[in-house]
Amino acid sequence: MSVKFSLSKAGLEVYTTEPMVKKEAGKDVDLQKLAEKVAGDAASEAKEDTKETTTANVDPSTNFTLENGETKQIDYVGELYSDSYEMDYGELSSNSTVSVPIKYVNLFFKGKKVALKKAWQNGPLNWEHMETAILGFVTEFTWNKNKADIKISGMDKLMETEHTFEFTQTKRSEIVKQIIEASGLKAKVDVTGLVDDVIDFKTSSSSGDSGSSDTPGIGNAKIDDLVAKWCKGKTSDLEKAKAIHAGLRDEVGIWYAYYYNSKYHTPENCLENHKHLNCGDTAILTTACMKSGGLNAYIVLRCDSAHYFTVIEIGGTKYYSDLTWSEGQRSQRAFNDTWENNKCGNKYDLK
Repeated sequence: MSVKFSLSKAGLEVYTTEPMVKKEAGKDVDLQKLAEKVAGDAASEAKEDTKETTTANVDPSTNFTLENGETKQIDYVGELYSDSYEMDYGELSSNSTVSVPIKYVNLFFKGKKVALKKAWQNGPLNWEHMETAILGFVTEFTWNKNKADIKISGMDKLMETEHTFEFTQTKRSEIVKQIIEASGLKAKVDVTGLVDDVIDFKTSSSSGDSGSSDTPGIGNAKIDDLVAKWCKGKTSDLEKAKAIHAGLRDEVGIWYAYYYNSKYHTPENCLENHKHLNCGDTAILTTACMKSGGLNAYIVLRCDSAHYFTVIEIGGTKYYSDLTWSEGQRSQRAFNDTWENNKCGNKYDLK
C-alpha cells in the first residue's frame, strides 16, 4: 500500500469491499477470503516465475464475481508505468489499461473494484487534486517479473449478470428501482409525468436475453433474421464473425460510394441502401450485424485518414471487418483484411 500522495499525474485507488458470501454446492463460500488467498498465491508465484501468467490463475471465483460491496479500505498506487483509457457512453462503458510495479500485484485480482485517477494540472500534486477518469473492475490481469498489466472495465460490467425477476402487484417505479439495484447500481426513479400504476411483472433476464438463442439480436427484424441465418450451426464467436462478414459481402452485397461522413445514419437505412455505402455507413451496418450476433464489436476511425471499419474483440484478440472496396464496385474484401492492411485506429462513435 502506498501513502496517500502522488507526484505523478495518474494513480489507482484500489477498493476493498465488504465480504461477499455466495451459496455454492450446499456451502457458504467467502469470496473475499478466497480472493485474498488467490492474490497472495499469485504474488508469491510472480516472484519466482519470469514467464507471463494467465488471468485464470488469479480469478477469485469460477463465476468472476465483481467486488461491489461497501468500501472498507482504499489502497493507493501512485506509481504507474503506463496508463491509457477509452471513453464510451460517458464513464459507464469505458475501459483502461494500466501497468504497475510487481510489488503491487497482491492488490489486484479479476473482479476487484478500482478507479483510475488523473490530474490535469502541473505542479505539486496529491490525491485530492485528482479526478476519477474511470471507475470499474479488473477484467484482465497478467504479470511478469517486473510489472503487472491490468485492464479495467467500466461499471457496465455490473449489468452483465443474469437475474430473474417476478413481482406481484408492485408499482412500476419500485420494479425499475429493484432491477437497477440488483446490478449493484444506485437507483433514483423519477416518475413525474408518468403513470406509476401497480402491475404484475415477470422477466427471464435483466439483460433481455434469456439465453435460449445463440444470436441475441438488436431488435431489427431484417438484420436479426439475416444474422440468425448466417450464424446457424456456428459454434464459436470467430465462426459467427466470419459468417456475418461473408453474408454481408456475398449475400447482401456491399457496393462502395464516395461521400463524407454518414449519409444513412441507421443500420436499417444502410441495409436498404447497401449498393451505395461509404466506409462509415458500411461500418454502421457491419457493427450492428456483429452485435446482433452477440459479438463485442465497435467502429474504429483509422489513425491516418478518415476511414472507418469494424473491430470485433474475441477472447482478447482483435479481428477486423472492412467491406469497403473501389468506387462503384462490389466489395470482395476478406475477413480480417482492411484497406491498405492498415489496422491502426481508435474507437469512434460515428454520428
